[in-house]
Amino acid sequence: MTKIFMLLGVSLGLVISSASADDLKNSLTNMLNTKETSGMVNLSNLNLDAKPKQPKTRSAKTVIATVNGHKIIKKDADAYLKQVTQGKVTNFDKIPPKQRSRLIQDLAFPVLVLDSAKKELSEVEKEAVYTRTWMQKEALKIKITDDQALEVYNQLKKQSQENNATGNIPPFDTIKDKLKLQMIEKTLIGRLMKDAKITVE
Repeated sequence: MTKIFMLLGVSLGLVISSASADDLKNSLTNMLNTKETSGMVNLSNLNLDAKPKQPKTRSAKTVIATVNGHKIIKKDADAYLKQVTQGKVTNFDKIPPKQRSRLIQDLAFPVLVLDSAKKELSEVEKEAVYTRTWMQKEALKIKITDDQALEVYNQLKKQSQENNATGNIPPFDTIKDKLKLQMIEKTLIGRLMKDAKITVE
């Protein structure tokens, strides 16, 4: 039980420090079906007008590459290509072989990171990553408006004045984002605890 609460505490701290996923999170959660990439391969010079040597188009389920035993299918390459070309090119088979190779390298990166993570991370580290990933995912679903944050700010300010607190209360705009994160954290904890079955022995 103590371990669970320690992990939860660590995870909540990480949510406050970062509301977006890092490279390791992307690698662990998206693997081969990711639409995001590490950006390790520069496709800025992609020739959108280049003519493929083989105009034949393969099925979306066709395996176009294998990375350490993991299959990369054409559907994933097409989706990534559409993203990096902003919809100008959507078919992996319609780009020249050299550019195909560069694109495959980019798709291979999260697979390689995942393999390394599986081998090198301890079970405790993996649990922390999974917990952090879940917390970040759930936190992004919770929307706190400026008006909601301002209402909480005014309540805290009023309580501080009623308790004759001597410290200066910072302006709302300077702590708004931090306050929103704290409200998200409180909301998430409330949801988790609502359905939790806890037995103290």
